[in-house]
Amino acid sequence: MAIEIKRGLAACAQWILGLPLANARVAYLAESKQEGRAIMSRHCQRFLNTCHISVEIDGPLPPPGRGCVLCYNESSFPDLMAFMVAFLDHVDRAAAADLYKFFPFARAAFARIDFELVQRGNRAATDALIDKMVQRIRGGERVAWGGEGRLSGIDGIRRFKIGASLIAIRAGAPVIPVVFHGGHHTLPLGAIRARPGTIRIRIGNPIPTSGLTEDDARAFADKLQDTLSEMYSTAAKSGVVSAGPKVSPEFNN
Repeated sequence: MAIEIKRGLAACAQWILGLPLANARVAYLAESKQEGRAIMSRHCQRFLNTCHISVEIDGPLPPPGRGCVLCYNESSFPDLMAFMVAFLDHVDRAAAADLYKFFPFARAAFARIDFELVQRGNRAATDALIDKMVQRIRGGERVAWGGEGRLSGIDGIRRFKIGASLIAIRAGAPVIPVVFHGGHHTLPLGAIRARPGTIRIRIGNPIPTSGLTEDDARAFADKLQDTLSEMYSTAAKSGVVSAGPKVSPEFNN
């Protein structure tokens, strides 16, 4: 246990203390969005390596140029690290909590890699961001948006907010359910003991929004929550994945 606590403390300290430098490199040295994302991915990979956490990903990936919303859960900090290391290559734009703005150079770095900060409590700013995401999806971008709107801190899925559903319905685009399982077991939210383990990312089939209106956003969010809950339970029961993720031939709205 003492070794696992030491690993957790070391991983968190390395990530937090190293983030300002990583942000600065992304903001002012990276020559492209891809290079900036690679810098961030390596920074997060060090966290996972220190904790002895591996990542597996499986399921039908949305092809580039086909606008959609990738709606996912996040139970604890390692899930965020897994997102940056294994999932970011399949996302064109993502939303992130505005608490990251307090890290030096974060705003410039996040803008460089197409991460949008969600300003909680600022309805006007959130509405403007949702409108921006809708336009980006209509232009063919794959947008990632957390269903719960925060780290859940539980071994499961909390109630979804309507943000992802509203964006998809307004854009007339499908939603891709994505579940992260394992973060809560390797390093629960608020804990410092990092247990070795695997985070499994499961990508589901597209869920169409054709015929839905904004009045259906709440019901659709509940449907997404149920879908991810089932996927989470399945991931908990099985550690078997395929050789690698494949682009889905069934990507239709």
